Amino acid sequence: MVDEKVKLSKANVLLIIVAGLASYMDAALLVSLGVALPIWTKYLALNSWMVGLLSTMLTVAVAIGSFVGGWLSDKFGRVAVFNADIFFVAIGSFIIAIAQNTTILIIGVVIAGLASGADLPTSLAVISERMSSKVYGRAISSTQIFWTMGILLSQFIGFITANSGMGSPAALFGWIGLVAIINWCVRVFSKRFKQIETDLVDHEHVDCASNGQSVKKYRLGQLLRTGGLLVPMILLTVFYLFWNLPANTWGSFVNYFLVTVDGRTQAYSTIVALIANIVCLLVNLIYLKVSDTRYRYRVMYLGIAVALLSFVTAGIFSDDWQIFTVVYIFYSGSTVLCGEALYKIWSQTFYPVDARATMTGFSYGLVRVLTAAFSLVTPTLMGYSPQLLLWIMVGCTVLFGACAVIIVAIIKKTGLKDLTMKAVS
Repeated sequence: MVDEKVKLSKANVLLIIVAGLASYMDAALLVSLGVALPIWTKYLALNSWMVGLLSTMLTVAVAIGSFVGGWLSDKFGRVAVFNADIFFVAIGSFIIAIAQNTTILIIGVVIAGLASGADLPTSLAVISERMSSKVYGRAISSTQIFWTMGILLSQFIGFITANSGMGSPAALFGWIGLVAIINWCVRVFSKRFKQIETDLVDHEHVDCASNGQSVKKYRLGQLLRTGGLLVPMILLTVFYLFWNLPANTWGSFVNYFLVTVDGRTQAYSTIVALIANIVCLLVNLIYLKVSDTRYRYRVMYLGIAVALLSFVTAGIFSDDWQIFTVVYIFYSGSTVLCGEALYKIWSQTFYPVDARATMTGFSYGLVRVLTAAFSLVTPTLMGYSPQLLLWIMVGCTVLFGACAVIIVAIIKKTGLKDLTMKAVS
């Protein structure tokens, strides 16, 4: 039965929490930067190009971290690389928190971004190699709850410190650094947690061996020359790119857009984003219930439709900030159903276990590089024509929706291990 669920053990849940905090910190970094941009613009006298450059530098650093981190984790071990990633997230975050000039700010952004990018493919590999494929949906969508919590808590901290001037970025990034250093201490110094990680990976490797699967080492060049992996990687990368362009644009710049373009207050923009992310959290909790069932792809189609309708409506009524506020909230909820969680699940489905971090890191890094290029011009584009930007978002939604449909068709046709398909194939 497709809907017959395998229960997560206490060890599984603990692993998801500790590894899922990587997703929390990644999201918190991206969103905190977006919350802080209007403040830095005022107190550090940044122009629109410097605002775009800061966001771009974070995205480029994340991309480079993904390229290198995925390969390093497959070569030298997921746990060792993951622990180092988290430590440097803490260092970079603390530097941003105390930055009082653009130079120090850029140094912190680069360090935190590199480490953050490296920990995403590594954390997914850490989880997936210790989990049964029967719980991939719940395990990976659980990391999305941490991602949403990172967004939500960052928006909340931004809201309560909105009138604190440079104290607001200090609180936002100081908190991220504190979470990172506590997580690092648990991973490095807790004997109980180390034993759980070892026991789970040993158990999963025994399962793989009993099914005739051997553990291999792959090189990226070898993987990219393998047709059975190259085509899915292209589709997954294009899907994630065009889903991520709108998601990153509004995750990073919704505060800047509402304050600078629509003339709202910092408190208003932060509370709007906070409400949108509460909606995301609620939708995530629902998605957690259906992610390993036959409803996974039904809700995916619903999410694509809501995202498309949201951007079309915003494009038609681009001069009305009230309508933008409403459709932004709807769009934010839709991202849970048809975006990053699916990309992560599919990445664990298409790729061999010992190539997942490398392939996911390469794909994720490539998307981040292209997203960074778009982020560089986003503030200027917002000032030039908000309507044009919104219609670009419509085009992105059509493209990632089309890729999603093709990927689902490939999974059905090739008979890949996707238990949610059995009831509908």
